[in-house]
Amino acid sequence: MRIVILGAGRRGLRLARHLIEERKSVVFLDSSSERCAAATSKLDCMAICGSATDIEMLKEAGAADAEAVIAVTDSDETNLVACGIVSSSFRNVGMTIAAIRSISYLGTGDGDVLGISHIVNPEQEAAGRIAGIISTGLFRDFEYFPYAGFMMFSRKVARKSIFEGRTLSEIRREIPGRFVVIGIKRRGKVFTPSGDTVIFEGDEIGLVVDDDESSEIYGRLTDTKEGKLRRIVLVGGTRIARFALHSMSADERKRVFLVEKDGGVCERFAKEFPEIIVLNGAISDESFWEEERLYQADFLAAITDNDELNIIAASYAKRLGVKRAVSLIKTNNSYIPLAEAMDIDGVISTTNTTVDAIVRFLRSDSIQSLHTLFDGELEVYEYEVTDDFRYIGRKLRDLPLSGRITIAGVRRAEVDDNFIPDGNYQIRAGDILLIAAAHSNYAYVEKLMTDRH
Repeated sequence: MRIVILGAGRRGLRLARHLIEERKSVVFLDSSSERCAAATSKLDCMAICGSATDIEMLKEAGAADAEAVIAVTDSDETNLVACGIVSSSFRNVGMTIAAIRSISYLGTGDGDVLGISHIVNPEQEAAGRIAGIISTGLFRDFEYFPYAGFMMFSRKVARKSIFEGRTLSEIRREIPGRFVVIGIKRRGKVFTPSGDTVIFEGDEIGLVVDDDESSEIYGRLTDTKEGKLRRIVLVGGTRIARFALHSMSADERKRVFLVEKDGGVCERFAKEFPEIIVLNGAISDESFWEEERLYQADFLAAITDNDELNIIAASYAKRLGVKRAVSLIKTNNSYIPLAEAMDIDGVISTTNTTVDAIVRFLRSDSIQSLHTLFDGELEVYEYEVTDDFRYIGRKLRDLPLSGRITIAGVRRAEVDDNFIPDGNYQIRAGDILLIAAAHSNYAYVEKLMTDRH
């Protein structure tokens, strides 16, 4: 099936790369001949140069009978109008998805703006990551699966770590708690481990952990005790900061210091969030750090609209003694390796979080959420078992997983319990499964999840 992507910018290219790996047919429609040429030179796709709001150009791109039309241009207005045209003019299109930054367009929810199937707000997605870090204290590739009651994160294995030099079977025996190693990245390659796999220094491992035990397991892996974040600094009075603050409770906001150089912006944030402390000053001013004792923070998130400033501020914060620091990347994903090499604890990319959200909507209706690790190479889904699922009543050991899929956790709603399944676990309707698999195996995962009586 064809997927039409409106906009061949950074988000469009990353999304297309993800879909092409799933053997989807991707067609770009972009007004820039340079971007179209770049897309076809980098990816196995088609690209048509033209306006995304021109119905004839949309027809030429194949939007009339596409599986999905996804608008990720740099213009909210273009994304809205284009998806509105598709929704009203092409009845056979599967779904429309629009990336919209401005909250004034969002309405009350999906499906109530020009008939668009789903709306993704890149800044709201990034803010959710920041709020999640503050509420849990977990930093690197952290994600929370609310329906299943598990968390996921990745960390590099340090020398003399309790994980180093042991097989996964030995680690399971020596470390109590409910956790599963779902993937390992070693020398640039990602693979699904078995019980005999030995963990080495420098390996980056992805784990799924029971919500209640996440801090303890994280601490064992990093030799760092992650406690409550008592002094939180947000750098930049941006829309992402506003979204993040709205996501926090009033008690959490009492621990927040907002740094912003624009006095008018400071006044607006102080009025909207009276619980926080607003500091008017430039984060690039060395004396400002000392005057306000920002170096005493437990956590700093640099979330201005300037990628370079964010990286520098987060790195400088770590040098001065801030316990944890993350940097926002809004416009240039090529900065991510640089940021990670500068002792920054985490990088939040609006491009990556947006693509994750879009891919989630493209998946089965039974998928509650989807998150990725290792730059999209490993995917983890929350999947709700429906009444017509072919494998209801079958034991886990009898499922055709073929070593490609890991069932990392189960939430059984009828007894309000979540657990790590063993081979004797029997699938029931209503169970929520946490499924981990390499992105390259998605076609196999999709076949399994859509197998019906």
